[in-house]
Amino acid sequence: MSAEEKDGTEPATVKAVESASEPVAVAEPEAVPTSESVAASETVAAVVPVPVAAPVPESPLASEPAPRASSRPGTSTTGSHPRADRVTPAPDFAEITAAADAATDAEVTARPASSPFSPAPGDPAPDDIPPAPDDAPPSESRRLAAQRSGTGEGEEEIDESAALRFGRRFRRATTDLVELGEELRGHYRRQDGVVVALALALVFVGGLLHRTLVTPEEVPSEATFKDHGLSFMRSTAWLAPEETPLPPPRLVPGTLPTRPRPGDLPYHVVFTSSLDPEARLEVRIETRPPWSNLLTGLELDRRARFGELYAARPGQVRSIGDHEWLRTEYQYAYAPVVGDEPRIGRAVEYATVDPERLYVITFHGTPGEIARMEDVTAPSLRVDKHSGMPLLPQVSRLGRTQRPDEVSAVFPSTAMVVVVDIDNGRLRAAGGASGIIVGADGSILTNYHLLRAKAGAPDARGIQTPDRLHDLFVVGKYVGVDQPPQLVCAGHPDRSKYDPVLDLALIKCDTDLDGRAWLASSITWPAMPTARAPEVRPGQRLWVLGYPDVGGGGLTLTQGLIEGWTGVDGALGRDYIKTDAATSHGSSGGPVVDDKGRLVGIATVYRVRITTTGTLVETTKVGLVRPLAAAADALATVRTGWMPRAGHNSFAVEPTAVEAPAEGVHLSTTIVDAANDKPIPGALLMVLNSSVGAADIDVNRLDEQVVAWGRSNAFGEVQLKQPVPVPGTYSVLVIARNYDPLVGDHELRLAEDTPPLFDPWGVVRIQAH
Repeated sequence: MSAEEKDGTEPATVKAVESASEPVAVAEPEAVPTSESVAASETVAAVVPVPVAAPVPESPLASEPAPRASSRPGTSTTGSHPRADRVTPAPDFAEITAAADAATDAEVTARPASSPFSPAPGDPAPDDIPPAPDDAPPSESRRLAAQRSGTGEGEEEIDESAALRFGRRFRRATTDLVELGEELRGHYRRQDGVVVALALALVFVGGLLHRTLVTPEEVPSEATFKDHGLSFMRSTAWLAPEETPLPPPRLVPGTLPTRPRPGDLPYHVVFTSSLDPEARLEVRIETRPPWSNLLTGLELDRRARFGELYAARPGQVRSIGDHEWLRTEYQYAYAPVVGDEPRIGRAVEYATVDPERLYVITFHGTPGEIARMEDVTAPSLRVDKHSGMPLLPQVSRLGRTQRPDEVSAVFPSTAMVVVVDIDNGRLRAAGGASGIIVGADGSILTNYHLLRAKAGAPDARGIQTPDRLHDLFVVGKYVGVDQPPQLVCAGHPDRSKYDPVLDLALIKCDTDLDGRAWLASSITWPAMPTARAPEVRPGQRLWVLGYPDVGGGGLTLTQGLIEGWTGVDGALGRDYIKTDAATSHGSSGGPVVDDKGRLVGIATVYRVRITTTGTLVETTKVGLVRPLAAAADALATVRTGWMPRAGHNSFAVEPTAVEAPAEGVHLSTTIVDAANDKPIPGALLMVLNSSVGAADIDVNRLDEQVVAWGRSNAFGEVQLKQPVPVPGTYSVLVIARNYDPLVGDHELRLAEDTPPLFDPWGVVRIQAH
């Protein structure tokens, strides 16, 4: 037995391997070598000659050593022994990484994906390689460690193979992680909708729970408001009331209400919610308005505050605590800060009156907030005193009245006129009546007494005032049967035309409800035909239209018979038409028509007639109607054209200060009736400036527009007072009482050779109205 057998170690077997070049020796260990066998193998390798390998083509890795024998079972390489007497340079990391990438790509393509940390097929498991004995030489320990790591024998092979294997496994792990991430991402995308829905549900439930926890008790006794005869319950979410001045009216820019002294009226406080600054509760208490039309008065207050950007639903009456309250819903536009985008605000208003005061409570906020405020406060509204004053218009009266269709056709031509005073920076409705739309330019014919506050009569503040005109009037247009009129524009009585003797006035709006200049063409004005009706006779039926002043609102229609004629103060005469048709203060200025819908006159006043029969005393009202003929001058002004102007209040149309040109032609002619050629005395003929056309005529600016004018004598002859410059083209205007105005638009043409005394027409014929 040899020494190797005695040690229990089999000698290494050297086999010759045939290759394409020359045979090389390959060592195949069959067992774990001992130190003696290692020494013996090294001796054999030193004695046995090794053929020189054929030249190998240059590898892409310049620093990579030539292939050599491997100690891994089942593998073989060519090249020199790793212990040969030569130094192999260490591989460059960039080259190793490139080689590892190429090997990894090839391996991934050639075999199915596996765990990123499992050994390659054919590699021995590191656990199958026994550890080196404690007394093994360093070279043997290094070789066995290399086998356990799967890199082969030698330090150079350990470094090179470990880097290649690490690169392959790193790329494999990266690829598998990317695939895993894509799979997880797709799974998340399928589930993200459910996750978002669950999150929203949790947020909603949390919000409800939070609101339940923070909402204060609704009606604690300590939250009762009671002041100036008004009391109600409120939530503790409202902060302490803050007394503030009333908002300024938009209709009169620059007017600022002053803060009243403590305890005085009007009283205005605002409650602000601690939960939402946009929600608020307003309380307004003031003296009872002098005008009993509460519905229109409240509408005017809101219009004056919010202007044109406001809309309301019809009011409804609610009985709360044996008292009537008028409930009105409305919307308006507002900007929290000047320059911000406008927002739409919503509000609900409760209003009532007693013999002394007006009470208005308003809820502002979103529909949900308003509903919650109403649920708490509205049922608890109480006032100290009660009033039997109606809060709504006389509904369903007009709808039930039987009338001819021709009478119904004049409803849109009947307007409401509200007179207004400025009281401590606020607008207060002082009264109202009716009017007749007589021109497509918005001209309205009404009574003069409507515009004037009589001497000794209290104004909106209850103070005795001298005889004067009211500050403003507001016009409301007809909307529909049994509906309140829509307030559309305003004007100044001192810019109107009126005749106190005839008690007639001609008004026209000159401002909108925001205080800007008014354009009459912005809306349609349905003018009533004013052709002269046939002569009225006793017993004939008449219809009186107007807006009542009690309750307010819808248009009313009454009928009656003509009783005859009467003069002023009951004297003999034909100043008024007497009728037994029911009339009231709201009927003043309204139209009176016959069965054909033709305008007969203007409802003016009524008288109380007392009839005594034995012990029976009977009182009846006698309506007085101003006949249409009395309004001839007012209608002529409308047909001619006019614009409101302060200081030009007379119906008389005549220039007063026309500047005469130095040279020109003196004109003359004769004015006659077109029906019978009878001369017309008192007719006014005017030649207008060459720049003035028919559409530009304004009877209030005749001094600026007229070049020459004159009046006809008893024979209809007229001589103009001023010469007319030549050459030139001029418009001509002829006005006579009870006749339609005649306008010749640029009809007069004068040449250089026109005689100094000239009659361009011979005879001018005009039509009776």
